[in-house]
Amino acid sequence: MSDEVTYVIGGSVEDMRDRFLTAVRRAEAGEAPQPERIVTFENWSAFLKTFSPARIALLEALTGGPAESINALAGSLRRNYRRVHDDVTALERAGLLTRRGRQVILAADGARAHLDLRPSQRATR
Repeated sequence: MSDEVTYVIGGSVEDMRDRFLTAVRRAEAGEAPQPERIVTFENWSAFLKTFSPARIALLEALTGGPAESINALAGSLRRNYRRVHDDVTALERAGLLTRRGRQVILAADGARAHLDLRPSQRATR
């Protein structure tokens, strides 16, 4: 597991560019790279689609250790296999889960979210 994933809700392309340029400047100055795992969601509803209560419960279930399979995870959660499979796939895309063979494993020790309340570029045009 790596340390942490940061989820940015809102923000802009300029924010991403600034993070990138800061990392480049640090590298050019000879500073050791500080890897960051940042996933940006366009808005709050996109974030909530990924982090539904069922998916949060799935993540909590994995804090005790990896699940031997999606089927085993579905059984422990008393949920339908297909829905758990879909949730695992979505959480894997979001950077929170990984699979090794059939095992389902947390990919990060923690996560934090930053909600940007500035109007989006589309809303201001």
